[in-house]
Amino acid sequence: MRTETRQKVVDYNVYIAKDGEEFTSPEKCEHHEKMLSGERKECPKCHGKRYINERTHKVLNELTYEYEDVTSSDTCPMCNGKGYLEKTVTWK
Repeated sequence: MRTETRQKVVDYNVYIAKDGEEFTSPEKCEHHEKMLSGERKECPKCHGKRYINERTHKVLNELTYEYEDVTSSDTCPMCNGKGYLEKTVTWK
């Protein structure tokens, strides 16, 4: 048996935002451009984390009879877990 080292060339798409930042997915690039233009902004309640009231509590594992730390959190009610708010226009 012998071992050889070979090189592969891989093509992939890069999405470039208006400010020159590069992304590998079109959704992330679109989100970044909307944040730059002001169509979206970070949620002021959860600060982009998508959740509030993170807490840790102990739960008994029935298989090992030992307590384990479990982290739970509530979805942000202001942004519904998106982490950002969309700009909307209201007609009167």
